[in-house]
Amino acid sequence: MKNFFLIILTIFSIAFLVFGYVHYQHRTAVSPLASAVEAEGTSDALQENSSQETEPETTSKHYSDLIANWPEEGKAHFISKTMSNEPFKMAVVGSSALGAEDGGWSEQLKTNLQEAYGDLLEVELFEYDTTSIEFINSSQSEEVLDFAPDLILYEPFSLNDNSGAVAPSDNHDSIDIFLSNLQAANEEAALILQPTHPIFGATYYPIQVGELQAFAESSSIPYLDHWTAWPALEDEELKDYVNSSQDEPNEKGHEIWADFLTSYFIAE
Repeated sequence: MKNFFLIILTIFSIAFLVFGYVHYQHRTAVSPLASAVEAEGTSDALQENSSQETEPETTSKHYSDLIANWPEEGKAHFISKTMSNEPFKMAVVGSSALGAEDGGWSEQLKTNLQEAYGDLLEVELFEYDTTSIEFINSSQSEEVLDFAPDLILYEPFSLNDNSGAVAPSDNHDSIDIFLSNLQAANEEAALILQPTHPIFGATYYPIQVGELQAFAESSSIPYLDHWTAWPALEDEELKDYVNSSQDEPNEKGHEIWADFLTSYFIAE
């Protein structure tokens, strides 16, 4: 009888040890599915962190590509303001040739810029039917500066000056004054010059525009020669791009001007 109880006790002891071992193994083992889920979660976290780390760099690279044609000071200032989450302000200034209220090239350019840069770029149009001398000596130039632009695309009333008998030297002096006032208000601000539209049959006007380009180059001011996109001055086809009086572009003229500037300010 005693031996019988010893046998029973031995069996229970062995069963208890086996149960304990199996229970321990179950608690400490990691199933393949659990390992896969854990690994996937870790991978997702790493990818998310990687995405967060590379997103600013990718975004910065994207806009660096878009502004590839800009003047160097404009590029640096744009990137700086972007990193500070501040909008970069651009003013488009010139004569009634801007067509600002009629869907002209300036309005088309503004729309294209806003689509490309979003809230990073704030664009304002300033259109005046005046000469360069009247502009710089009136509150009009102050109105532009009150906008606090970081970059100004300036059409310095070349055609109006031609009609108003303003000498090229006076036109250039007004540009110097305007640039000086601009940089006094914002030393990092940049100025870009461009002529008014070309017209067929002109003689003195093209000479004045040539002198404007030479002045820009000698003063190290970027100059956008959009005339290269228009028909030649001696080609009667040029009449098809301006209104009957040739003082403003027509729809075709605004389109060709807008396309040229869009390609400059939004590099592909």
